[in-house]
Amino acid sequence: MDIRNYTAFVAVAETMNVTRAAETLNITQPALSRQIKALEASLGVALTAKSGRNIRLTPEGEALYSRINEVLVAERNLRIFADDIGRGETGLIRIGACSQLIERYLPSFLKGWRQDNPGIEIRLEDGGGPELAGKLKDGLLHMTVSAEPSQPIDIFEAVPLGTLGFLAVGSPDYLGTSHAPVELSDLLTMPILTLNRKHASREVFDAACRVSGTVAEIVLESYSPHTLFAMADGGNGVAVVPSSARPPSERLTSRPIALKGAAVKFGICAMWNTRQPLPAYGRRFIDALGAHIRADQAISAESLPGARYGRLQVI
Repeated sequence: MDIRNYTAFVAVAETMNVTRAAETLNITQPALSRQIKALEASLGVALTAKSGRNIRLTPEGEALYSRINEVLVAERNLRIFADDIGRGETGLIRIGACSQLIERYLPSFLKGWRQDNPGIEIRLEDGGGPELAGKLKDGLLHMTVSAEPSQPIDIFEAVPLGTLGFLAVGSPDYLGTSHAPVELSDLLTMPILTLNRKHASREVFDAACRVSGTVAEIVLESYSPHTLFAMADGGNGVAVVPSSARPPSERLTSRPIALKGAAVKFGICAMWNTRQPLPAYGRRFIDALGAHIRADQAISAESLPGARYGRLQVI
């Protein structure tokens, strides 16, 4: 479709005179006539007919003129859309993230991001780290937001977004009422409720247990931290969750987990497949999300008991 032909037709329909229409468009009369004939040929109908020195619209021309604005608006919107794509202002990002990170960081962040970037569509998928990495490799996701993998993955590029620790969450019968850090060796004398191995953070917790030289008595492995909290609230053990998770009950005590006096920490990152490079708006999303997460963690560090403990990165 040559939009110039439709523009020429509008000019003719509005002036009912080829000469005046050509002057309006700043083109020659023969050029305008060719454009009208080309449009009639493409549609297979006559749109105009002579009426003395002027012209008139045929019934088909009248019908087209009544709908022509829709065509021109659609073409204009397509041009704006194409320009936005070229400037990185329009597009889609499919993001995979674990439920704790979605719940903690994305609700407040996404609203502001969408307001600032109305042309960028965000689609989220909840899942565990290894599962999401597989989808990223297969091209089903544009990026993931999860715990850093224990070993770099050749085809992935990663950008750090922040660090998280672990919380022991349980009833006062297990953890008392103090919110001071609890040593991992002491924690592992209690029944443990933990996330399953679909979560990348579980790998970090298992590594910390090996370093401590103590075997955990795991009574429940779950996909959901909320299931762990419910079991902990019922007095069935102590939930071990990343510090991004928020216990729903005030009856539960939350304590940071330390190993030999240092808080057990792990990094979170955004990753994407280097074989499918991110567009500019994808990198903007990562930069903005990282700033949001670090600001949130800075606020939490000021209020979290034991936050100034030395850090032990367990790989």
